[in-house]
Amino acid sequence: MARGRVLLTVLTVLLVRISPVFLPGVSIAPRTLRVSTDAKAKKSPESLEPPKRPMSGFFRYLQEMRPSIVKRLPKGAPVSEVAKEGGRKWRGLSAAKKKPYEEAAEEEWDEYREAMAEFKGQGGVMPVKKKRGAKKQRDPNMPKRPLSAYILFMMENRSKFVKSLPADAKATEVMKEAGKQWRALTPANKKKYETEAAKLKKEYAKEMDAYKAQLA
Repeated sequence: MARGRVLLTVLTVLLVRISPVFLPGVSIAPRTLRVSTDAKAKKSPESLEPPKRPMSGFFRYLQEMRPSIVKRLPKGAPVSEVAKEGGRKWRGLSAAKKKPYEEAAEEEWDEYREAMAEFKGQGGVMPVKKKRGAKKQRDPNMPKRPLSAYILFMMENRSKFVKSLPADAKATEVMKEAGKQWRALTPANKKKYETEAAKLKKEYAKEMDAYKAQLA
């Protein structure tokens, strides 16, 4: 008998929750949906994710050639051996064959610099990396990487960008404006900077070959 009453009570509660139609005269206030203000709130600087660093021309090549390199090496060869073999093949490539990989990498680096400027402009903070020991010092005799077409354009026109912005504009805002102006350029107007960048890249390749020859 007691068990029957409990069952009846449970069924009554369920009917009340499902619909007031089953219980005439009982008024049930409709539920209101609460909209979270978190969705509307802007992201805090801590929640912003920094852009990912792009791959270099060599790593692009290695990623593409990895399956064929793995096939030629003994089964179970470590990753270091794959990278070593990839490096040997990369050094054997002509400048013309390296060009597509290097150009694609440089283009991504330009986009990365713009994205990083925007990230920092929004208050983004780069995560602190744990120290793994003393940082290896760069060889002062190693040739410096050449400037890209975009950087050449920005350096030449930086004063114009600064004048077009408010007096208290930050460096990140100048970079953002430079990126905007660069994307708006026609291929004909970009050619001047791309030609100069290609010239610098050739000189850099010769200097690197001479530098590596000294180390060998």
